Formats: sequence, structure tokens, C-alpha cells
Amino acid sequence: MTEQTSSPPRWRAAAIFTALSGIYFAVGAILLVRYNLFDPDAPSRVANAGYTVMSRDPHLSAIGFVWNPLPSLVEIPLVSLHPWWPELKTHGLAGVIQSALFMAGAALMVRRIALDRGLPSRWRWAAVGGFALNPVIVIYGGSGMSEAAEIFCLVWCTRYLLRWLDTRRVSDLAWAGIALGVGYLARYEMIPAAVGVAVLVAVVAFTRADRADRIQTTILSVLIVMFPIAVAFVTWAVTGWIVSGELFAQLSSRYGNEGQVAAALARGGTAHSGTADGWLVAARVLAMQPLVGIAVGLAALVAVLARKVDALVPVMVFGSVLTFAVWGHYSGTTFGLFRYYLPAIPMVIVIAVTGWGAARAVGLRFGAALLSLSVVVAIPVTAVSMLNENIGNQPLQFGLKSLLNPEKYPAEQQWYRRELVDDRLLAEFLDRKHLPDGSVLMDTFFGWGIWLASDSPKQFVVTSDYDFTAALNRPWDFGIRYIVVSNPALSDADAVHVRHPSMWDTGAGFARLVYSVKGPGGDERRRVYEVLGPPRPIPTDALGGE
Repeated sequence: MTEQTSSPPRWRAAAIFTALSGIYFAVGAILLVRYNLFDPDAPSRVANAGYTVMSRDPHLSAIGFVWNPLPSLVEIPLVSLHPWWPELKTHGLAGVIQSALFMAGAALMVRRIALDRGLPSRWRWAAVGGFALNPVIVIYGGSGMSEAAEIFCLVWCTRYLLRWLDTRRVSDLAWAGIALGVGYLARYEMIPAAVGVAVLVAVVAFTRADRADRIQTTILSVLIVMFPIAVAFVTWAVTGWIVSGELFAQLSSRYGNEGQVAAALARGGTAHSGTADGWLVAARVLAMQPLVGIAVGLAALVAVLARKVDALVPVMVFGSVLTFAVWGHYSGTTFGLFRYYLPAIPMVIVIAVTGWGAARAVGLRFGAALLSLSVVVAIPVTAVSMLNENIGNQPLQFGLKSLLNPEKYPAEQQWYRRELVDDRLLAEFLDRKHLPDGSVLMDTFFGWGIWLASDSPKQFVVTSDYDFTAALNRPWDFGIRYIVVSNPALSDADAVHVRHPSMWDTGAGFARLVYSVKGPGGDERRRVYEVLGPPRPIPTDALGGE
């Protein structure tokens, strides 16, 4: 059993949670509203939440099935408050609140692990601070992205696995499984985490059980911890199949990860697509957490010397996700985004914390050293490395240079500081027309920014509306007055382009161009066509008739 210390008052946990939530939200809100610095994936999930309550056909399945639903589910009640706080919808601040709450919750979970392991007060603060104040954690705590929910669930799972090793209570194993199941609703990377957990639980259960009951105990233990994520996996897949006709829209859909990677490569690649050499992958992992290799090696050493597997729990949980990210980046299966390596930060912290439950001579020394280095070395290294565009390869990382050094990186010259400006201009153009409901058709997988910025969201026929396909086929019969189409050179997955391939160039024979906007890079991004009526029939003499 681990050493126990007296529990601090509960108000302290509430105060820490409130303070960290406030810090993360303030950082995210300032970056988003004041400096227009954000990752577009975040407000797109706010739009998914908005479709469920503010579209012409509000229904829960409007949340979509390409991306996991948990962040958007949390944002539904928040985005509903937009009449009193418009930025919750128009700028996606509902997403910032969501990620701030999850990341603050993850910090509390780190604190609970430290309490469970009996850390003295000063080292508990070091553990919480080394995690919660890491610059990448702060940025993604306020980003509105799904990484915060993922990290929360991974730390939650780790805590209860560590408790299960000490108590052998089935309830602790069940809670670890519930964390995996909830986490799957945030990000698909919970699948490799579940594989790592299953292997760990199987080995521990097999070695601890009586010889006569080993097989039965091992199978039951694995079933208990895997059941919640299996239910989440099957439920999400079957629901997607019933609603959209696709079991795994994230893979098979033209909007999914595979389609996006293929589109990026077809355009000649981007700053974060395609295969990568091993040095680049290693550089990004070590930039995220320079102590990751040392921590894993020390965890294995302590496990051998102390004959306890506690230190290997975070390796199996977080390390499985990191391994998948490395493989996906190296093989070009996924985008090699710096944020995918974020689990390295809590992994090192939790490995250090487990030292207090190991043999004191070895465990305390390596735990104290790792926590100290995580604050003194890792935080500065990460803070500097993320500003390098080859390492921190998204605007929320390298884009911070335009705030820290505006003379060298003037805001007006940075394309990422103009994100969604085109969509807001287009929304203003349509709003000024005071159109009736259902007058504008667009594929919101690409036009979500227009929908968010509009003061009249019901004027749009969006992808999740029940009559979208019918209206797309015969817009003149469904009261469609305008069609918004995205540039097929940037992505040919737009439903309008798929159904009417000549829409972008000519209006497909039934519409005329009335408006166009350029994207942040200066390229023409969207066009608005006015529907004139049914296509004119082709004269018979043009077909060779008499």
C-alpha cells in the first residue's frame, strides 16, 4: 500500500479547479477574441453543438459522426446561451469553456494521484504545477480542442488503475474502464490506450491470481476494464450507421481523417502532412517533453528494483497513445501535429509521482528528480521549442511569435491572424439580405464558420438538415435562393461540388455568381451563387437532332 497523508480540505481542490479554469479560459478567450489566434477545429465543434439546437431541423444527431461527440455535447448548453453572450457562438467561446474545465479537471486528477501516493505538500504542488502550468497545457486548456478531454480521461484512467494495483477492488478497475469509455467519446486515440491497459491488466491479473483461477481471473479483469469502451465503440458506430449509413465515418467518409490526409497530399502537402523522418518525429516528442525517454527508462528500472509495476501504469496508458501518434506521423497515416504528443507531459509527471509508492531509496530520489526537472527544465524547453514552426507546426504554437515579437512578425503579415475573416464577411453579406429560413444552401463541414458568424442561422440549409440532399438535388424546388460553394482546388469533398461539379466555375447552368471571398492566404476560398431557376433544356439541334 502507498503511504498516506492527511487529506487537505475540499475547498482547496475547488479553489485550484476554479483558478486553473479561469486561467485557461482567460488565455483562450484573449487569444481568440482579441488576437484571432485559434485552431479552426475548435469552433467547428462548437458549430456541431449549435446545429443540434439552432438549425432548421434541430436534432441530436446533427452533432455529426466524423468527430467524437463529447466536446460538442458539453458545448450544447453553453452555445444555447449565445443570446446573452454572442461570442459563445460567433467566436466559439463555448469551446474555450469546455476545454478549460476538462484541463482543470485533469490537473485535479494529477493532484489526487499525488494524494493517493502520499506526496508531501511541496511535492504535490510541484506535480500539479509541473503539469498545469506547462505552456502547452495552458494553451490547449484554452484552445477549445478535444485534447483537454482526452488528457482528463487518460489521467482519470491512470489514477484508478494505480488504486486497483493497491486495493485490488473491482470498483477501481471499473472506474478505469469508464474513463476509457468516456475518453473514446472525446478522441479515437483512446483505442491504443485501451490496448495498453488491457495488456497491463491481463499481466497483473494473471500473475496475482491463484494458479487454479488464473485464466478466469484474467479474462474477467480484462472484460471489466474493456466493457465501457467496447459499449462506447459499438454504440457510436451503430448510431452513425443508422443515421448516416457509415459505421466509421471518421475513416470511410470523404470528410474523415483519411480523406483529409489524401486531399492535403494531392495538393502537394502542407506544413504538417505526409510522412516524416525519424529525426523530426523525435524532435517533436522531445520538444513536448524532453524527459520522456529518461522517465520511461527510470520507470522500468524502478519496476524491476522495487518489484512493483506502478511506474509502468502511466507508460502503458499514455505511452500507447504516444506510440500511435509516432507511428501515424512517421507513416503519414495522420497529420503530424505537435499537439498529438501532448500526453507525454502528464506521463512524465505521473511516472515521477509513482516513485513515492516504490522502494524509498530509489523511488523517492527518481520521483523528486523528475518533478524538479519537469519544472526547471521541461517547461522552458517546451516554451521555446513550440515557437519553432518546424516543431510547433500549428498557429496556436508558432503563431505566438506574432504576440511576443510583433515588430519582427507583424500581425497584418501573418496569414493565421486572418482566419475566418472571410467567413464573417460572407455571413454579413447574407445577413444584410434578411432572407427567410431555408434560403441559403451550403455544406457546413466547410462553411461552419459562416454559420457561426451569422445572426440568422436558420436561413441556412445545412448538411445535417433532413431535406439537405433533396434541396441540393433540386434547389429551385425548395426555395433555395443562394448556394455557397468552397473552392474545389482546396478540397473537392464539398457536397455542392460533388453533386454539381461545374458549380464553382459556371454555376452549373442554373445559378449566377454574386459574391466571392478570399481566404487568409489570399486564395479565393468561397463563392456565392444566386439560384436563377431550373437548368435550361439543351436545344435539340445542339444534340444533333433535326
